[in-house]
Amino acid sequence: MKRCPQCLFLYPDADEKCDFDQTPLEAVDDSALAPATPPKRRRTLPIVAAAGLILGVLVFAIYYAATQQTQKAAAATETSTVVAPTPSATPPAPSPSPSPVASPSPTPTPNAKPAVADISTAHTRATSDPVSTSGPGIGTRQGGKPVIVLTSGGKIEADEVWRTKDGVWYRRSGIVTLLKRGQVKTITTR
Repeated sequence: MKRCPQCLFLYPDADEKCDFDQTPLEAVDDSALAPATPPKRRRTLPIVAAAGLILGVLVFAIYYAATQQTQKAAAATETSTVVAPTPSATPPAPSPSPSPVASPSPTPTPNAKPAVADISTAHTRATSDPVSTSGPGIGTRQGGKPVIVLTSGGKIEADEVWRTKDGVWYRRSGIVTLLKRGQVKTITTR
């Protein structure tokens, strides 16, 4: 190899003068050229980057598959705990008349068909838990059947009535219903 002493540009051995400044070229030993030439690029960096990217995608795919499987198992467990009512060919047996002693919570009748709740009887929170009366309601304490007088002028005769923060609950023929506070004018006994 030859090199220009002015601009330090490298030329092949066949050239005699620098193309830029017409200076005669000097022969240079390969050991003198090694520090002047840039090192060869290593290909390890792209390989390491590609391997890291593939490893990251693989770890994400395993994590995603595991979380999806866990969510499906939880959903399957949740749906398997819900028991669908089975239609019966026999008519429902009449429920016994309510006893004067109040039960701590309403008892559902086994063959009762669920009623569609409208906005006026909706709970504050959606739940399938039984409603707790927290002791005897109005009527059982006072010795007569309670009568709910509505603000619209109507009257509802109930087996038991109790108040909660949601409104006024009443039980009639084994069915428990909620009335909003604004719907009830007063509760009396007959």
